[in-house]
Amino acid sequence: MNNIVTVVGSFLFFLVFDKKLSPSFSSISFPKYRKLTLDQKNIWNARNSSTLHATVVTLTCMYVILFDEKVKKNHVWGFSKVSETNIAVAVGYLLSDLYLLATTLTRDSDTFGFVVHHLSAIYAYQFALRYGILIYFANLRLLAEMSTPFVNIRWALSIFNNKDSKWYFYNGLTMTFCFFISRILLMPYYYYLVYEVVFLEEYKSVSFLIHVSWISVCIVLDIMNIFWFGKMLNGITKHMRKIQKVQITPNGVAPMLIHGVETETLPCNGSTVIKQD
Repeated sequence: MNNIVTVVGSFLFFLVFDKKLSPSFSSISFPKYRKLTLDQKNIWNARNSSTLHATVVTLTCMYVILFDEKVKKNHVWGFSKVSETNIAVAVGYLLSDLYLLATTLTRDSDTFGFVVHHLSAIYAYQFALRYGILIYFANLRLLAEMSTPFVNIRWALSIFNNKDSKWYFYNGLTMTFCFFISRILLMPYYYYLVYEVVFLEEYKSVSFLIHVSWISVCIVLDIMNIFWFGKMLNGITKHMRKIQKVQITPNGVAPMLIHGVETETLPCNGSTVIKQD
């Protein structure tokens, strides 16, 4: 019952945050927000909710994995109120985001992927909430949200035409690094733990449905993570090529961008100097 209350409370909180709190805060703190189109404002607010959720659950996951002895000592039935609440908050947020995708946000080529991701995660997490099982693994999976704030910052910089800025470049590197360590690098360790757990005596009480469901959902999500990581690497490669590209002008001067700073290459000796405005 408590889990249901937490899920519903999380769902309602993130909807209120999206519809009321984020627009009010953004209008005051970011003047450019008022100039955005309605669709852009909807996405901005949804991404603010996403950033808040990701920050809270990631920090809580770190606490659970590193310091929550009740969960660490038993990866099958280990339980604590903090670890369970963290999952319930995540489920409530995912439901609110699905609601926004269905009612407010403009659908694009990535929408189907988000829907599959959210539904798969909710399906897996509900087992942890209903039966108090595999709480450790559920929180370990939630670490994947570590890169989400940087994904949202990247989008915000892009709509404000800051793609050529150094902040866009460095944020992209941070985003890719966090995505790599929390979703890609973690994979071998995660599946090693899975391999260890399924042969434990206490795991024999786990139903076949739960066994098949949580492993298959993880595989689906990791296939998506590998696909998304490939897109990130492709984006970084394109950006690196862009900032290193030299465009020759009619007067023989070749301006180029180094981390978003405009420079001039002098035709006499090829040296590069920073332009002074």
